[in-house]
Amino acid sequence: MQYQSFRGADLREALGQVKATLGPNALIETTRQVTNGQAGGLERSYVEVTAAAPAGIDWPFAAKTGVRTTVNRPSGQRGGARPQAFPLLGNASSASNDVERELSVLRAMVEELNANLPPRERALEILHSLGLEGTLARELTNGAARPAKKGREALRSWLIDRVRERIAVAADLLVSPGPQIIACVGPTGVGKTTTLAKLAARARLELGRSVGVVSLDTFRVGAAEQWQRYASLMGIPLQMVHEATGFQRAVRDVRSEVVLVDTAGRSAHSVGTVLAESLRNVSGPRIHVLLVVPAWLRANDAERVVASYADPALTHVVVTKLDETQQVGGALHAALPRRLPIAYLCNGPRVPEDIVDASSEAVLSALFPSDG
Repeated sequence: MQYQSFRGADLREALGQVKATLGPNALIETTRQVTNGQAGGLERSYVEVTAAAPAGIDWPFAAKTGVRTTVNRPSGQRGGARPQAFPLLGNASSASNDVERELSVLRAMVEELNANLPPRERALEILHSLGLEGTLARELTNGAARPAKKGREALRSWLIDRVRERIAVAADLLVSPGPQIIACVGPTGVGKTTTLAKLAARARLELGRSVGVVSLDTFRVGAAEQWQRYASLMGIPLQMVHEATGFQRAVRDVRSEVVLVDTAGRSAHSVGTVLAESLRNVSGPRIHVLLVVPAWLRANDAERVVASYADPALTHVVVTKLDETQQVGGALHAALPRRLPIAYLCNGPRVPEDIVDASSEAVLSALFPSDG
């Protein structure tokens, strides 16, 4: 495949010459902005695009006699290579090649736009593509000018380090000695019950600890039946509680070191009120309140969810459904702004396999895909 260079005063003009010469299906290899290095009124610059016609594809609007056209330099350009002549060819192309060409042009335009952005804007563009937005993104990009001078990869590495500084993780809560209560809260359908079932299986089957479940979720259809199946399979006691006044009795009746508490995915206020009342008079066990959020949650929704669960205070975050998205930055807005420690990461529905202890490297690996 033979690549040729086209020059214009700006990207639009250069791409217009590519289209006129090689047709709408031309493949864009590179774009760059060239300047003579002068300042003020002496500055001269142009955009150079390197492109080629797709192999085996002719442009149907070209003259069949092989007419040639010349690419002219923008006015004021001095020196450099002589203008080149390029053949115009002709034949029909498929719709898939039209899409390929459009994507190539879009990539070229995005590359040029990003290259000309101020350093902080380039850093923000990277974070926004990962789902990190708003105040958090602006805080993370403070000081981006120096690493941005070294190129996109250096800037990306710097941002990884910046995010690493904000990540807090917790050791496996289940290995802490003594009695404890672990409650999961969060919106409907985020995986609270499945997460607790995974924790129950780990504590009971892997760590050999006594485990009991108290469910405050008496509203969701099938919730009681689901827990009854889990409890029967793992051989653990289960108590279904309809009101806060019965919570202490239920905790006492399960007689377990680790008590896992499931909650309904109703409004945060109503769930928080019932859970707060349930835990208020409990003494002895350490209490952990885990906010469960799906990996695909958007940034503003994650921050809204965190703000809505004020009482009892959140102690940790669990990120679920990592297998359902490639952009997890939004969900991290539940943890990073307030430095809430992330306790567990869940990457599927299997009990107990699809859960791992959170670590900074695991979080960064999910946030910054290796293909970057």
